[in-house]
Amino acid sequence: QSSARPSPSHALAIIKRNEGCLYEPLTTMMPSSRRRRGTLLALALTTPPLASSLSIPQTAIETINAGGIAVVPDFFSPSFVSRLRSDAVNLHAEGQFITDGLAGYGSSANTRDKRNFDPSRDRSVLPAYIPSKRTPGPFVSSTLGDADVRKQMTSNVASLRSELSIRLDRPGFDTPDGPENHEISYTRFGPGANLARHVDEHHEELKGARGWSAPTRRSISWLVYLNPPDWDANGGKDGGALRTYERRSRSAYPVGARNGDLQIGWLAPSRDGDDDGRERPVFLDGRRDGRSGRCSLYVDSDDGGRRAYVTEDFDADPYLFLTGDFFVRNLLITNRHLGRRFHYLEQPKSALTKYFRDDPGEAARDVAPTGGTLVMFDSVTLPHEVLATTERERWAASGWFHEKHQPIPTKQIIL
Repeated sequence: QSSARPSPSHALAIIKRNEGCLYEPLTTMMPSSRRRRGTLLALALTTPPLASSLSIPQTAIETINAGGIAVVPDFFSPSFVSRLRSDAVNLHAEGQFITDGLAGYGSSANTRDKRNFDPSRDRSVLPAYIPSKRTPGPFVSSTLGDADVRKQMTSNVASLRSELSIRLDRPGFDTPDGPENHEISYTRFGPGANLARHVDEHHEELKGARGWSAPTRRSISWLVYLNPPDWDANGGKDGGALRTYERRSRSAYPVGARNGDLQIGWLAPSRDGDDDGRERPVFLDGRRDGRSGRCSLYVDSDDGGRRAYVTEDFDADPYLFLTGDFFVRNLLITNRHLGRRFHYLEQPKSALTKYFRDDPGEAARDVAPTGGTLVMFDSVTLPHEVLATTERERWAASGWFHEKHQPIPTKQIIL
């Protein structure tokens, strides 16, 4: 896309210039050779662990592209799920899992209270890689547990990644497994554990001194649930549902990133109907003039060929660290009509966060952690949380497919 920059006062006119919608089912935008390749990869996934010849339906691809959660029931067969769960349970009993202390539970639900820390109830993982030690994790050990079933699952997940790389048009994450490429683990939530609302990835300019420190970033989040067949999330017996916060209006454009610029918010349709009526992802250009920390916000123009900037240039610090939609609407976006449509994907956390109003453009959706179900979503775009379990352990295989970051800016500023 061209970075030719219109002034903010002209941004709305550029957005409205073409009433056609860029978003189309992805296969219609691919060359026929790539569509055929995607079909072959889909067929390649029909190995014994999968319950049917269907891999990833087109509706799931469209849902991910629009910022929602794709749910594929019975992705793994019941017998394969049982084998994976048995492996996870046994390895946890042997003390191979690592407790990460991220969950809340009991009286401190949705908080991390170190005084009440209980590793038997917290979230714990069996990772493929341990970043703090820079060593392979127990998940990839050939001597622990049922290594063959983990190897078979890893192979299926690699095929899934290759298929998604083509059908989502994200060639950057079709790379070999490795500590800097992708993540995979078993995950256990103890009785009563929950995980507070969050998103899985943030723009590098929102990470402060950690920004640009890693070679890759999370692109697609995925889970396959390993719970037993009688798990009851909706009736309240077992709990543990995944609650996502999708947009009420379907995004008119693919979400997540543009040429490495990650999404940080939305322009929602206005309530009075005096705009184009489209939900538009807002992206952060964090390297104006080739300098990290010099930023501007933009959306796609309707012709799909340009960036429609909606702000003047500004410094990441302090503007991106001033909490809440209010500051972006009133300090950064000079066009008031556009400004009042802006919402962060996830408002920056601070002591003021609890006073912010809920985003009326969101709608909560609960997904039951039914054994064999595959869920996938864009790591940048979809806020989510894990509701508390009741009396049983909640099991899953989970991970992230990574893409490379943009090259580190030559004129870098560490905030």
